[in-house]
Amino acid sequence: MNSEYKIVVDANMPGIESLLGDSAEISRVNGREIDQAILKDADALFCRSITQVNQSLLESTRVKYVGTATIGIDHLDIPYLESSDIQWANAAGCNAAAVAQYVLSAIAFWCLDSGRDIKDLTIGIVGAGNVGTELARCLDFLGIKFLLNDPPLQNEGDPRTLVTLEQVLACDVITLHVPNIAKGPHSTNHIINAKFLGQLNNNQLLINASRGNIIDNSALEAYLLEPNLAQFVLDVFENEPAISHQLISKCLLATPHIAGHTLEGKLRGSWMVYRSFCNAFNIEPQQTESALYPQPKRVKPVAGRLEKQLLMLYNIQLDSDGLKQVAENKLPILFDQLRKNATQLSNGWLRRDYSGYKLPKELSRLAN
Repeated sequence: MNSEYKIVVDANMPGIESLLGDSAEISRVNGREIDQAILKDADALFCRSITQVNQSLLESTRVKYVGTATIGIDHLDIPYLESSDIQWANAAGCNAAAVAQYVLSAIAFWCLDSGRDIKDLTIGIVGAGNVGTELARCLDFLGIKFLLNDPPLQNEGDPRTLVTLEQVLACDVITLHVPNIAKGPHSTNHIINAKFLGQLNNNQLLINASRGNIIDNSALEAYLLEPNLAQFVLDVFENEPAISHQLISKCLLATPHIAGHTLEGKLRGSWMVYRSFCNAFNIEPQQTESALYPQPKRVKPVAGRLEKQLLMLYNIQLDSDGLKQVAENKLPILFDQLRKNATQLSNGWLRRDYSGYKLPKELSRLAN
């Protein structure tokens, strides 16, 4: 690889140095601090969703490639990139397994907290793309009923059985996995609004691990002031990092946008950006994906309920407690710090995909 390449890399993207070695000059920068001056002499930008990539950022720079280690691309000004002959790529599917794990752990916590049995539930999945499909695969393996909702895919003739949002409303758990679509017939902005919230009951759980503006946060805050309502698990919020302290305090669980932050998920995102960068500059990749991942961690079976086994692999409460304990005036400052450190759990474990464990037989197919 040509050592003349200069690449600015988000500080929260692991493994890039091992992929590029000494073949490129790498500058690590906090994603919210990447600006035009930093990019002035860079050939490429490797970023995440907190960096808004548009004309004001890239104008007067020599950047010819932008890779985001995320599924979502709403932080990229695609028309500008394409009109400026700047190649771009995202890492679709890189953290699907991690988000599915997050959702399963959230449901497991809710069940133990409320005396429910996860096997008796029906899960409504809104969004049947990479994440929704992976979650459905895990639920199917575990023998948990689910419904899929995705109007755009339904219009495209997706062969799976897809249901309406009204049918999803009847499910015990509703979990959101849709992209941020600002306008048009399939806009996802505030699809969970006051009217939708008013149709929920106190035996339901709603999880948002997609984008903050999928839920009208002001409407949700007002809703949560009333007693005997549905419960909520939120990983994403409007106006991050300046999020509402009152909103997180009213949620069953609230985490700092880390649903996809497993070791494997982050490394997979880095690998996908690296490969597309090599392709953009006609470079032969010098590394393999498998070399990035550490050996799976062996875990012992946990006797008893499935919910306890799922929380053994990822205890979502640890991340929620970390966010809820932050003082209101420090939330905007510490939100990103909690995100950065999310793979390091307070019990000393690194948070990993199911594939990062040698699992007991009854869970082994989750890692496939």
